[in-house]
Amino acid sequence: MSETLSTPAPTAARLSPVRQFYALTKPRVVQLIVFCAVIGMLLAVPGVPDWRLVLPATAGIWLVAAAAAAFNCVVEQHIDAKMARTAWRPTARGELTNTQTLLFSAVLCAAGSALLYWLVNPLTMWLTFATFVGYAVIYTVVLKPMTPQNIVIGGASGAMPPVLGWAAIRGEVGPEALMLC
Repeated sequence: MSETLSTPAPTAARLSPVRQFYALTKPRVVQLIVFCAVIGMLLAVPGVPDWRLVLPATAGIWLVAAAAAAFNCVVEQHIDAKMARTAWRPTARGELTNTQTLLFSAVLCAAGSALLYWLVNPLTMWLTFATFVGYAVIYTVVLKPMTPQNIVIGGASGAMPPVLGWAAIRGEVGPEALMLC
C-alpha cells in the first residue's frame, strides 16, 4: 500500500497578523503575474532592460496585483470558507475584517500605482490599474457570479502582465506587445 504525504494548508489561527495580510496577496499567483511581466520587459528591448525601470516596475506591478488578490478575498470570503483549498484564508475564517482587508488593498494599490506613475511611466500605471479593475471588479464581482464564461471574458486581465512589462520598458504598447497576450 502506498502512502502519500501532503502538507496541510496553513490555517489562519497559526499565522501572525503580518502573515495573514501577506496571505491575502495570494503570493504564488502574484509571483506568476510578476514573472510574466518580467518576460514582457525582457522581450521589449534588445539586450538587457534598464534596471532603473525593471525594479520599480516589478515592485509596482507586484503591489497592484497583490491589491487585486486581497480585494478578491473580501468578495469571495463566503465561497472560500466552503472550499478546503481556500478555507484557511484570513477573510474566510473571519480573522481579518472587510475594512482591514479593503484598506490593505487600497494602500497596496495606491503605493503600486504611485511607483509606476512616478518611477516608470503613466501608461504602465493606467494599464496596471485597468488590470486591477478587470480582475477585482469585472471578473470577481460581475462575471464570476453571473456566467460560466467568466474565465473566457475575464481572461483579458490575466493576459495583461507581459503587456505591462513591455509598456514599462518601452513606454508604449505596439502590436508586438499585444502579441504577448
